[in-house]
Amino acid sequence: MSPSLEPNARKASTIIRLALASVALVGIGAAATSAAWTAQTTLSASAKAASIELYGALAVNGACPTAPGSPYVEADTAAGAVAITLASGEFAALKPDQKRTVAICLRNGGDLPLNVSLQPLAVSGNSVFGGTAPAVLEVRTTSAAFTSAVLAANSTLPLNVVVTTPAN
Repeated sequence: MSPSLEPNARKASTIIRLALASVALVGIGAAATSAAWTAQTTLSASAKAASIELYGALAVNGACPTAPGSPYVEADTAAGAVAITLASGEFAALKPDQKRTVAICLRNGGDLPLNVSLQPLAVSGNSVFGGTAPAVLEVRTTSAAFTSAVLAANSTLPLNVVVTTPAN
């Protein structure tokens, strides 16, 4: 080779070496990235949907049963209400200026707190609750008229259904 071509040959040799080193680095980087992208990770977990269950019952000997099941009845999902059937004589033969109380219980059998509220009470087809001096029907806690409460999961709420007849 001639002396004038030697610097060009060195340049070409250096360029070729750099190009090969760059290709090698790109190949190693691509292999590492590909390995990272194709790594498999396994995740396992369990999930459960929360339940919402409202039940109602007559109190047993003045107290709310704490065990699930009988005598509780499930809320009527169609109307969104709990229908508790009273014994036929609970409010029979009411007299003037009389107050009768029946203890009932609501139970949240679900996993979440429930907002429980009382809708206006309507009694139809009964002369005791009609006319100019009707009897008063209330739902009360031990200390006040019940309107609403947050019922914690798996807890009970004792309430009283009170009928008070007028003096006349």
